[in-house]
Amino acid sequence: MNIESIKSIVDSCISKNILEVEPEINNLLDKVIAHILQSYNNSRNVLQYTLGQLDRIHKSVVCIMIKRILNHVQDLCDKFENESCGDNNYVNVKWSENKIGKILTTAASYYQGNFRINNANMEFANSLSSDERRTLVSYIIDSIQHYGTDTHWTKDIIENHLLYLAFLYAICKKDSQMWYMFHYANNFIDRLATSNEAQATRDIAETILMIGHQENMEAEGYFCASRAYTIQNNSVAGLFYMEIALKKWQEQPSPIRYKSSFEILWQILKLARNISFASETHLKPIAKCFEALNPLPYDINSFYHTYLSLMFYSKGLKVLEDIADFLDKHREIVYKNLDHGAMPWLSLIFTVKLNFPSANLSRLNPYINAFKSVVNRKGNAMMLDLFDGENEDIHLKELMVKLESTRNVEDYSHDNHLAMIFSKSLITKSTLECNPSKYLLAMLIRADYTFVKSEIAPNNHFMQTKFRDINGAEYNLPIEDTKILETLMQLRGNDEVLWIGKGTSCLHFMAFLQNHFAFGNLSLLTKVNIEKLQSNTIRFLNYERDVKKPGEPIYTKDISELEQEAEDLKNNLSDCQIMISDNANRLLLVKDMDVVAYPHQLLIDQNKNEFIGSLLPTCNIISTEVLIKTNFEEPFHEHPSCAFWSPLNCSEFTFEIIKSKLQDIFATYNFALNKQNIPDRPIDAEINIACAHGGADISDTQWFYADDEPIVETNKIIGKGKLLILFVCHSGSFTRPDYDNAMHTLIKRYIRVGYSSVIAPMWSLNTEILPTWLSTFMREVTSGQFVIDALFQANMAVKEEYICPEVYACLHLFGNPFLQIAEKPILEIKEETL
Repeated sequence: MNIESIKSIVDSCISKNILEVEPEINNLLDKVIAHILQSYNNSRNVLQYTLGQLDRIHKSVVCIMIKRILNHVQDLCDKFENESCGDNNYVNVKWSENKIGKILTTAASYYQGNFRINNANMEFANSLSSDERRTLVSYIIDSIQHYGTDTHWTKDIIENHLLYLAFLYAICKKDSQMWYMFHYANNFIDRLATSNEAQATRDIAETILMIGHQENMEAEGYFCASRAYTIQNNSVAGLFYMEIALKKWQEQPSPIRYKSSFEILWQILKLARNISFASETHLKPIAKCFEALNPLPYDINSFYHTYLSLMFYSKGLKVLEDIADFLDKHREIVYKNLDHGAMPWLSLIFTVKLNFPSANLSRLNPYINAFKSVVNRKGNAMMLDLFDGENEDIHLKELMVKLESTRNVEDYSHDNHLAMIFSKSLITKSTLECNPSKYLLAMLIRADYTFVKSEIAPNNHFMQTKFRDINGAEYNLPIEDTKILETLMQLRGNDEVLWIGKGTSCLHFMAFLQNHFAFGNLSLLTKVNIEKLQSNTIRFLNYERDVKKPGEPIYTKDISELEQEAEDLKNNLSDCQIMISDNANRLLLVKDMDVVAYPHQLLIDQNKNEFIGSLLPTCNIISTEVLIKTNFEEPFHEHPSCAFWSPLNCSEFTFEIIKSKLQDIFATYNFALNKQNIPDRPIDAEINIACAHGGADISDTQWFYADDEPIVETNKIIGKGKLLILFVCHSGSFTRPDYDNAMHTLIKRYIRVGYSSVIAPMWSLNTEILPTWLSTFMREVTSGQFVIDALFQANMAVKEEYICPEVYACLHLFGNPFLQIAEKPILEIKEETL
């Protein structure tokens, strides 16, 4: 199974409904899983690539995979052992500080310097007697249970338990009790994740996976990986690893131990919660299978806590009654396991309260007080502060430092889940406090840091995991100092910057103009369902002056009708208002990822009741960090090089007509034109223009179209440059899916590869405007104007011919507004010599 065939199958499923793609996906999963289970090298070579491809059809694939997993579990239920079978080889072995101290000293001597956990040190295991081995394992189990009540572990606690993992591998291998090691690893993985060591969680999970292959316990290894990715909100990965584990367990003739049986059923609920699959009908068999295990009281508490947290997605506020009923019914179990159950129950109640601030907690208050009375404040400070709305800026900095270790950009949008929650709270608090530093800190996360986040390539097959204790109070970002911020942003005169951020209950704004910050709420815009407006209105915007109905002659609308249509659109979007200063000459916007899908040029100025795209030059700078980063990029040369690409050798005359209308402009500015459909090398001028069809789902597919066929390998068409202009319908559109915390847009690809600025339409582009638009734009840019001003002049030139906002406001600017012809970058780093 090679990666090319995997991609080809997924490509064929794009934009199709689930019924069409299910047979293809089922066939693909069957083949890939069989290939992966043949060897660890196969797993290493194709698994992560497969996950990346499956994520492209996320909505369909998670439905297909949960269905497959539920079927697998039903087939396994007869193999589950119940609690009476007992698993206690290492449990309740008494140990003393003196005895364990001597054993630990001996053990540590075998693990000096750098060592690999996946290499079992049998010399160490052989050096201990059977009694010593049992004593050490019992101590390790007690240790992880003791510290397991804390959601956040310090560097020392993590490193100690990482060393214990190495001890366990050797001992459990020696004693043929490897399942203990995997059980420990699952619990260790959980605490690494809740300690916000996201990259380390994945790295350790990969190590456990490797051990699983080495010990012919692949099912346990893939199960651990499923647990790691699930707790980090990566639903496709969690489901995929889980199915591989279940497939392997199905192949094994031996029964499945009680503890593993419980963990499997519990994990099903966690996976379902990750994808908001709250179907009582489909989950009832899982609960029935769980009850058949004759479960331990502690496991009853854990299982139904997760079940109730899952039911929140279907019942909403009503789940509070179910929670209270369960706690009342199982009061004895709850109080007996108070230490370990306190934080999970508090987290669930807080989640409901966060979504329903006015929720009545009177029935739950006695339990809440009991939970809080046993919680270790120091080991749970971050989560408790989240519940109480305290120290958000400090904890957000701590999370951001931890997030620096995330290697892959795709993982960052899952790893930042807790940071997203803290940032919403901080947006609200900073608005109330009129605190620009805290607002900017929160927007670093809310405006999608992955536009500038660097990939970290591993330098070899194994990377040493490093941990550190972080105190957010000791960290300060340069942009928190508003004087430094002004220097880095390099605003001109009356340039206004408007940050729109989502708080806990509404949208807030922070405006900056002439060294002054202003704060407020956007109550009308808060009420707008951006996703619905995007899917029902924005994506269907187009210009139709000539109307042809069946059996009737072509009817041409007059100016008054077009003006009325423009007014109707404005009325339809009347709640999408912001306030702009009367003194502003330009407007730069930073938008929260939850509102970024709304086109900035169709925002309405509250004072003038006009689309801002018709009032002044505008730019979505994406984030403060994107603007600062691109301020260091090279400007245009005096005579910037230019290139144009459009499909060749296709049956459509559209592209040839467009090129013929633009021929004079191409000649004036020495555009290089492509001679092949797929160039020998991607176009890489300073100003690159691509012209093709684009679908409404281009933010996810990132495909161009010609002859109704997708052009998939767009990376072979567009290379590097400084300004990219996309005459591709919808190519400036954004989506914000609910399965990760990132903006999905074609724009991100090109900002990440080094473009300072991108111009693209956010809906269907009327190609009739291109000669007027491009001639005006190129004239302004080559005369030294900023791209933001050149775009505005070009759009206004179009407006003189077409009064409809669907036409003149279609092309939007993203990235750096100040790109221009200049001798040096806007900002430079100067090296000083002593």
